[in-house]
Amino acid sequence: MLPLFYVISHYSNLPFRAWEQRKLGDLVVDYVEKTSVQNQFPMLTSSQQKGIVLQEDYFANRQVTTENNIGYFVLPRGYFTFRSRSDNDVFVFNRNDIIDRGIISYFYPVFTLKSADSDFFLRRINNGIQRQLSIQAEGTGQHVLSLKKFKNIVAMFPSEGEQKKIGSFFKQLDDTIALHQRKLDTLKQMKKG
Repeated sequence: MLPLFYVISHYSNLPFRAWEQRKLGDLVVDYVEKTSVQNQFPMLTSSQQKGIVLQEDYFANRQVTTENNIGYFVLPRGYFTFRSRSDNDVFVFNRNDIIDRGIISYFYPVFTLKSADSDFFLRRINNGIQRQLSIQAEGTGQHVLSLKKFKNIVAMFPSEGEQKKIGSFFKQLDDTIALHQRKLDTLKQMKKG
């Protein structure tokens, strides 16, 4: 089965006329707030597998960033970030859904949206533009994707109303999968006991 975004971008005669090419810079806004006090907020990690997590949870009850974290970026709830450096040419974007404000390394640009549905946008940039991300990244050994280069990417997006419907559908699907996974984990624990 072909991914939805592939079908939409490769078969223009399908009834998806509401989808149009949009420059990501027209959808996102840089957010630059830096810490002014050591450990001003909890330290966060942006993980490729787990999303945004508290650093002490990710690294087994210890904060890896022990040096001075004054000048690190503040990541408010609902805002996005990504690790701008990659050894494997994969860039994963995450949204802070866990705490009101956290600290993230300055290697992780922070941005918010000005005209896009947050759930749809997160899924779209993580599952439909990897090739464009790779092209915009610079470097030979370790690839670097600046926020400026990210904002130059052009991708297909539907109207904001359609984004809300698609984003809501996938969020409900993710929530249902997570619920069934928890039930399965509980049943496995009961079976062990």
